[in-house]
Amino acid sequence: MPRPPPPGRGAPGARRPMRDFFAVWLATLRSPLLPLLRRALSASSGSWDDPLSSAAAAVEAHFQAHWSALDAAARQDPAQVVAAGDWRSPLELPFLWLGDVHPSLLTSLLRTLSPSPRLLAAADRVDRRIRAAVPAVSDRLRRAQEAFVAAEVAGAADVEAFLEELKGVALEANRLRRGVLSELVAAAGGYQAALYLDALSRFVLSMHDPEVLRRFDQCRPSPGS
Repeated sequence: MPRPPPPGRGAPGARRPMRDFFAVWLATLRSPLLPLLRRALSASSGSWDDPLSSAAAAVEAHFQAHWSALDAAARQDPAQVVAAGDWRSPLELPFLWLGDVHPSLLTSLLRTLSPSPRLLAAADRVDRRIRAAVPAVSDRLRRAQEAFVAAEVAGAADVEAFLEELKGVALEANRLRRGVLSELVAAAGGYQAALYLDALSRFVLSMHDPEVLRRFDQCRPSPGS
């Protein structure tokens, strides 16, 4: 399955904006990846057959490619990746941490699928790792911000060093997300992993569904109200 090329590669004039990459990434997830996975789930008797295995692996690889693309973008412009980029829908914003989905959302989604006690125990282990890692990464960003402010007040701010640290923060956050997804898919295994990837795909796509966004906009207060 061809993947959209990551942003931030090639000559400066040829670099692909993350907004364009994400639009193609979403479209590819919407079709053909998710329909292929859903057809394989429907045709499966609950066994881990080749069509289902291939479809699930393609969806997981697609999410991993998204985080790799964010890494490539962070190496070019870390500030846009750490913040909420202009490719995000307004409904996505409450779910973001350092530029993309909060890792704990990945385990929360797994728990909605009525997993077995074994899989719940695996989710608990991943959650403990998340609870240790997220504050550490957030503290790294806070320390970088404080150092920049102090240096700026003293008239000696090093913008290049600050952006380098922002890049490190973005890469570390994406590394955590990649590891969490890989660990959860491996722990779920087989048919349950495919169900999980189906649920994750549908959730991400719902954040960009025109009807969902229309209802979201209707619930937002109008300016000046």
